[in-house]
Amino acid sequence: MVKNLKALLIIILLIPDIISCDREEPFDFRDKYIGQYQVTEVRQSYGFPQCGSNYYSRRDTIIIVGYGQTDSTLSVLGRDVWLDSNGCYNAYHYSLRLWDDSISSFYMSGGLGCGTYVTYNGSRISEITMSSR
Repeated sequence: MVKNLKALLIIILLIPDIISCDREEPFDFRDKYIGQYQVTEVRQSYGFPQCGSNYYSRRDTIIIVGYGQTDSTLSVLGRDVWLDSNGCYNAYHYSLRLWDDSISSFYMSGGLGCGTYVTYNGSRISEITMSSR
């Protein structure tokens, strides 16, 4: 009887500890990249004279890096990207690097000797908590 009473007392004393345990959210490697970035956007044309007049533009803007459509991608400048262990993504005519609180993106469009280079370089200015992942 005393043994059963001790066991019951131990269970009663442990119930609040079990119920009050904090549940940690699972780690998501993308969290450190999510946020708003202040960047300088540079657009520059390239090509031969028959492509028209060359142009160059430079402006400061803000872009958002968010969660992608899958649990392993980020959404950056309208693209879903998979980062490697160095924070880099490379695809034909497009590259992206995220590190510390910095971003660098390069895109080349065009063909047959004419086109445009677009680069974004900057740093994160705020973190964004995205409620839907």
